[in-house]
Amino acid sequence: MVDPGFTLTQLRYFAEAARAGSMTEAARRLHVSQPALSSAITQLERDLGVQLFERVPRRGIRLTSAGRQFHVDAEGLLSHAEGVRERAGSFSQTLSGTLRVGMYLPLAPFRAPSLLQAFVRRHPNIAVELWEADHDQLVDLLDNREIDLAIAYDMAPFEQHHTEALETIAPHMIVAPEHPLAGSDAPVSLTRFAADPLVLLDLPHTAHYYLTLYRSLGLTPEVRYRIQGFETVRGLVGRGFGVALLNQRIGHDVTYGGAQVSTIELAEDLPGLTLLLVRRREEESQRMRAFIDVCRRLFSGSDTALEPGRGARE
Repeated sequence: MVDPGFTLTQLRYFAEAARAGSMTEAARRLHVSQPALSSAITQLERDLGVQLFERVPRRGIRLTSAGRQFHVDAEGLLSHAEGVRERAGSFSQTLSGTLRVGMYLPLAPFRAPSLLQAFVRRHPNIAVELWEADHDQLVDLLDNREIDLAIAYDMAPFEQHHTEALETIAPHMIVAPEHPLAGSDAPVSLTRFAADPLVLLDLPHTAHYYLTLYRSLGLTPEVRYRIQGFETVRGLVGRGFGVALLNQRIGHDVTYGGAQVSTIELAEDLPGLTLLLVRRREEESQRMRAFIDVCRRLFSGSDTALEPGRGARE
């Protein structure tokens, strides 16, 4: 057998340092001393004959060009080694280890707490690392093997990955309580809001989706504000600065600033956002399968103890 010149421990230390961007933080996460971690990575660089990190004053460390390529390979080797370890054990044994889950940033406050609660209850020995990011960042995290799977909307370019639809969420309108249509019991046509200033949730892919809904009806809204914060959008609407299209729903009508908003159903059958479970093709560990099973149970409603929408919808 050919000696690769490095150990799995060195790879694990290297991968954690790459994710943390700091030797100190990586050592803390791994529960080892910083000198031990630094020494292992220095020896790894010596064995490989390349510099993997460069030191950035007052900021920590960052991967070199060679380090970025090695990082992709190292994550693949670590994933394969973990799969070998899992297969060597019995399926009846309690699952353990770490699962790295990425979630679309605006989605995380609505879905992460109940989803992680359900998963941890079933698999308490699996440590879950949660990464919040925008859609394009989630694609990069998957490609670079920094996360095992992701939960996101179908707006991102996930063509190179395996996706599974969990739920489709229809759009709705929010308005200030003083709006003439506030409190409407019946669905209202989007055309009725054509003259209202729009407070647009302006994140990668998101803004295009909402503007396309208007354009599908031949409407061109007046965008008063382009905002990246979900709650900031609600706050501006509550203070009367315009209306907003959203998909996820808060379980109450009060904003952070104490204002109120009114939710209005739309009469048109407009395209919703499909919630996806995303992972790399041909890659699935027992931990990932366990997480996927919990997602399916929650979003299908078969686990009534913790339905994903409970507490997150009006």
